[in-house]
Amino acid sequence: PASGLALRPDGKSQDASHYSLALIMAPGDRLAGEVVYRPDLCTRDWAGQNMACLLRVLEQLAADATMPVGRIGVLGASGWAGALREWNDTDSAAPVTAAPLPELFAQQVRVTPDAAALSSIPDEPDLARADEQYLSPPDEQARSHPDERTMTYHELQDAAGRLARQLIAAGVGPETRVALLAERTAPTVVALLAVSMAGGVFVPVDPAYPRQRLEFMLRDADPALVLCSTAVRGVLPDEFADRALAWDEPAVAAAVAARAPGAIADAERRAPLRPEHAAYVVYTSGSTGLPKGVVVSHVGLANLAQAQIERFAVHPDARVLQFASLSFDAAVSELCMALLSGATLVMAGAAQLPPQTPVADALERTRTTHVTLPPSLLAVAESLPDTVQTVTVAGEACPPAVADRWSSGRRLVNAYGPTETTVCATMSVPLTPGAGTVPIGRPMANTRAFVLDGFLLPVPAGVTGELYLAGPGLARGYAGRPGLTAERFVACPYVEGGRMYRSGDRAQWTADGQLLFLGRADAQLKIRGFRIEPGEVESALAAHPGVAQALVAANGERLVGYVVRAADAELDGAAVRESAAARLPEHMIPAVVVVLD
Repeated sequence: PASGLALRPDGKSQDASHYSLALIMAPGDRLAGEVVYRPDLCTRDWAGQNMACLLRVLEQLAADATMPVGRIGVLGASGWAGALREWNDTDSAAPVTAAPLPELFAQQVRVTPDAAALSSIPDEPDLARADEQYLSPPDEQARSHPDERTMTYHELQDAAGRLARQLIAAGVGPETRVALLAERTAPTVVALLAVSMAGGVFVPVDPAYPRQRLEFMLRDADPALVLCSTAVRGVLPDEFADRALAWDEPAVAAAVAARAPGAIADAERRAPLRPEHAAYVVYTSGSTGLPKGVVVSHVGLANLAQAQIERFAVHPDARVLQFASLSFDAAVSELCMALLSGATLVMAGAAQLPPQTPVADALERTRTTHVTLPPSLLAVAESLPDTVQTVTVAGEACPPAVADRWSSGRRLVNAYGPTETTVCATMSVPLTPGAGTVPIGRPMANTRAFVLDGFLLPVPAGVTGELYLAGPGLARGYAGRPGLTAERFVACPYVEGGRMYRSGDRAQWTADGQLLFLGRADAQLKIRGFRIEPGEVESALAAHPGVAQALVAANGERLVGYVVRAADAELDGAAVRESAAARLPEHMIPAVVVVLD
């Protein structure tokens, strides 16, 4: 060929190589050589692609020997078209309505006012009594569980509207943060919607968190109010006691009941609510040893809901299980998926959900049709009810065995997305058995995905790079952390005036434009779908006075801590674990702590 390079499969000649791909150059008046590949390890197309990349590099160097390495591109015209345009052609055929969550919910209420919006099956008497404030049992013929209580869309809007007007009277409006001690109850859903209807920013906090973590999150978020039930108000630090508003306290309940029900008009709010306003702040594990708050706008929520409703085929008769803890952003995804489609959001007590209850039993009792689960949970499931129509796997890599087993007879979708991209960024098409490696699909509606090298240049299909994400789902950044925000949210050279999020995940494009997730570029871990920064766990372990150094690692689905004993200290792994448990949520506590001398 004119380039002086030939491509041939490896044979049994003396220059045969044990490498999958080898470049053999011969000196002379004209530089020439061969690219030799092993057909048993790679295809001719893949080898040819690599040769073409090499030629493009040589051509650019020959044209300008002073060209900086960071400006040398390896993609040809077709590669650029695929990586930047064709595979990112995600503009929605039905553009997302630029409206905040309360307006989208009000639109749905007008369509299905008498449909069941919320179904609750509590497993504790206290939670059942909490639900009674808003929910009433359905007709005997419609009830499938003796303790199930329901609430229609109209009733949910009325209840949330009354509480929202009480919040507005207390000064809540756009950009006002309201912490929510998020129990798994119907009143929590009412409170979340009420904060949003008032224009505020809800900050979900699990009341079961260790006191030190809870205190840090509240101080960091600095909410104007803390919404809670009287049952958990006692966990609040003293400094937040005067900001607490317990919705079931008799005086508060009476004041709320006296307010007008229904949707809130912009004129009633302290200021008009706009799509660009913050919708929520959710805290994730932090590499510096402290959790960090991610600020997400209403624009991201609207885009997420529409994309999921379409891809997961959510319909008005669907029952979406609220599986994730309400302190995680995945719960917001479940809530929006249900309440913006006319479906029913199904809430059950923790004892009725996996892992306390087998997956099949939980889904059958709740009559779930649509559910999002981590692959590690599906891997141990023995069966799934026939009523389950769509299963979304997310939170961690999906093994092919899981996809093969559960993709028959239902829609199985592999979804991917960090908190910083409003829960989800890419989705696969419905998976089929025997497909092999499970892709995370393509960017969802209106989202862009770029696999880039260290110089922010696209890499060819089949080559690993770092995954960057752009689009309306991008969070504003981290609350109160401008430096970290600037580090992770950077200018996007491929979207005019746009930003992109540096995910820290390693990925590659396949030849047909599917994304493969290949793990982390840093030390972040995923355990049972939970995102864990080792630095935060190690900081908690090192807080024990007898620990000189600490390290954590994943061992399958378990988190294991390793600590080095301080000089002359007597140290017991169980004691170190107990000390860390006072600072960490349950999912971040190492299963075992090993003491090293």
